[in-house]
Amino acid sequence: MNPLEELKNYIEYLEAIGIAYIPASKELLKFVKSETSFEEDSIEKLKNKLKECKACALHRIRKQAIWGEGETSADLMLISEYPDREEDFHNKPFVGEIEKLLIRMLAAIGLKKQDFFITHAVKCKTPGNRPPEPEEVLACKPILLKQIKLIKPKLILAMGFTPPKIFFEKKLSFSSIRGKVFKVKEIPILFTYHPAYVIKNPATKRLVWEDLQKFKHLYIKFVKSS
Repeated sequence: MNPLEELKNYIEYLEAIGIAYIPASKELLKFVKSETSFEEDSIEKLKNKLKECKACALHRIRKQAIWGEGETSADLMLISEYPDREEDFHNKPFVGEIEKLLIRMLAAIGLKKQDFFITHAVKCKTPGNRPPEPEEVLACKPILLKQIKLIKPKLILAMGFTPPKIFFEKKLSFSSIRGKVFKVKEIPILFTYHPAYVIKNPATKRLVWEDLQKFKHLYIKFVKSS
């Protein structure tokens, strides 16, 4: 039982035995009214919900549903696509050569992996590493949106073709949103290519570089100067 439930049960017990007024210090009242007092507990609940998730058929083939990597207090969030086999095995986004490229990409704009909370748009690996089906994206949508709500990043970098499917109801071409700034729950988000796609398509390096420069300016505006 979490502290809020224990407190509620105790208050109900006092009322049941006839104590209508409960004296409390200013500090306790501030704690009870605080919107963030139980944030960590809410994050833990969401992590447990994801761990047991069977909202789509992907739970049958995964090793685990991947929550993400990094501090939930981070000002920056990075949203990847969906786990491949190696990520599913290691229980984290970005491994191997793709991770090395990501580190170099972020270093080019003065940032580190550790500056971000990193997660996937779709939390479970897919058969043969195929793109997620619409119902699989839909099943993960509430989890990702709840992560954003609880973590409260100041800025989001989304990589790959899957994240836009979470945030846009209509099917849009990636070229129409890449490098542009949108807002999710009033949080700026910028879409660019995934490092795995860059490895297979070296011609996109210049476009990603342009996007990362835009992200750097957003970082200075919304995070560093705040």
